[in-house]
Amino acid sequence: MEDQHHHNRDYVHDHPAIEPEVMEHGERVYKIDTTPAEALVIHCSDPRFQTAFRRFVTEELGVKNYAPLVLGGSIHAFGEQTFLPKNFKVLWEQIKFVIKNRDIRRVIIINHEDCLWYRSMSGFYSRVKDPSKGRSDLGLTARHLLQDFAGITVESYWAALEGDTVTFHRTGEE
Repeated sequence: MEDQHHHNRDYVHDHPAIEPEVMEHGERVYKIDTTPAEALVIHCSDPRFQTAFRRFVTEELGVKNYAPLVLGGSIHAFGEQTFLPKNFKVLWEQIKFVIKNRDIRRVIIINHEDCLWYRSMSGFYSRVKDPSKGRSDLGLTARHLLQDFAGITVESYWAALEGDTVTFHRTGEE
């Protein structure tokens, strides 16, 4: 618990816009952060990976302010457009909205090993059982983004589990 409290204090220190400013009627009031996003970051919602994802993006990639798109299975819907057309349509509309309305030029996509979403879908669609499916969906998604948006860069990363640690590996030069 102390480690989590210390981590939260460090996060607030690095992001002063989230520190409570005023107490009104017993409620904390927070300022919004108007710093433009440097990138759109798409990754899975698996709670085991959240700290690793955030630290990788901010510390390793140097992106201090980003627009996160976090959902189960990350970009799974790109690999299953015919099997899950509604999932693909919703995800694609969200991505287009953020890129266009936030003037995003850099997109970072991350999938990870042992994804519970991919595992849950394997009972419905046999191709999802392939352990490399989440990794191959990264390349498919990058190609789709580059085809539809001129002037953006796409970086894709695979988060591999090694015991109780996570390592990130770039999967393509897009």
